[in-house]
Amino acid sequence: MKFPKVLALLVVLPLLLISTGAGAQSTQRFASVYKITGSVVATDSTGQQKRELKQGDTLFVGEQVRATATGEAVLRTDDAGVIAVRPNAAFVMEQFTANGNAGDNLSVRILTGALRMITGWTGYYNKERHRILTPSATVGIRGTDHEPYVLSAEMSVDLQMPEGTYNKVNSGGTVLSANGVQLDVSAGRVGFAPAKSEMRPRALLTVLMPSLLEKVPGFFVAGAFDSELEALAAADMTAAAKAGKLSGAVQTAAVPEPGAAPTAGPMTGTSTVMPEEKLVETGNCRPVAIATQWLQELDMAVVNKDGQTFLDKFDSQSKVVARVRDGAGNPVELSFTRDELVKSTFASFAQLSNYASRRPVIKAVLSAQTRPTQCDRIDIESVAIESGTRNGGSYRAETLETYKLVKRSGKWVALQATTSMR
Repeated sequence: MKFPKVLALLVVLPLLLISTGAGAQSTQRFASVYKITGSVVATDSTGQQKRELKQGDTLFVGEQVRATATGEAVLRTDDAGVIAVRPNAAFVMEQFTANGNAGDNLSVRILTGALRMITGWTGYYNKERHRILTPSATVGIRGTDHEPYVLSAEMSVDLQMPEGTYNKVNSGGTVLSANGVQLDVSAGRVGFAPAKSEMRPRALLTVLMPSLLEKVPGFFVAGAFDSELEALAAADMTAAAKAGKLSGAVQTAAVPEPGAAPTAGPMTGTSTVMPEEKLVETGNCRPVAIATQWLQELDMAVVNKDGQTFLDKFDSQSKVVARVRDGAGNPVELSFTRDELVKSTFASFAQLSNYASRRPVIKAVLSAQTRPTQCDRIDIESVAIESGTRNGGSYRAETLETYKLVKRSGKWVALQATTSMR
């Protein structure tokens, strides 16, 4: 019987995960405590050993650092960076190496609350190996002073702000990535990536994107030691340079070519359908021609902000599914109704400008449930590429979309629709 084997796997797998994940405490240090006030606790990777931090203590990779409501700390990282731990913040440094060469890396996972981070040499010379992970996003940097803030569900209720990841940039710049889309956040701006529970995707993409906020939320407040942080970071970086710690990092750093940043080209506020294949007739039915026209009307309804036309393209009982990835790269499937789809689409488009979309690939065939003489059901597969500007930041995203159309009262409507990030 197969059942005992499956059951055995279900029993053994958790044991394997436990035995491999609960190893000894890491001896790889990443920072020391420069200043501290209130209670800030470090817990080892097994969850068994806790210690109340004090000035001068060393912090290690894998430890969870958590501050109480009145606790704050300033950490000096071993790559001459600074991390200011805000009240109620919790994070884990998952990876860290600072040898002054191309192998240096920093990966920190913020569980809740805020950190102010002034990046060290890893953030300048090994940008692609410097990551901040949250439940809903990933933050990449460009030699930066910024403040990532994870607003939990409980904090969201207290502060009356949407749950998710906020990232305020003080200087430099960051790239906020969520659900396969990247958003540039420049100095003085705040980027936001909603939590999964807040996602209501557009048909089939836009509302999933991180966005720029019009103003800085009130929950971003200065810490007890903020007046010292910039001078501290500058002094540590200067000392590291004088000690020769940066020579290897500078020599091995990848230098981007001028103008290497990806651009989407001029935006025209249009939608272009470019079918991959020639129109092929199936009896008296032309699936690709029908699909091309239907998609063109759908996309132009979005461009023209025509909510009623957009609504009419979907059956009242239609099912829409979006398959995306969260900030940790895990697959997530979201389902929603036609009304939810329309509402989220046009609420999101209120923040868009210079929008353009195109479909380089369109494939369409008669559904297996119909006959050529009927021509009343069609299955569509299309690649959609969207680009434009959202609250001052640019984006470009590519998705694979599928639709199941049915002809009712002489009109084609979608019974099902799916979108998957590519």
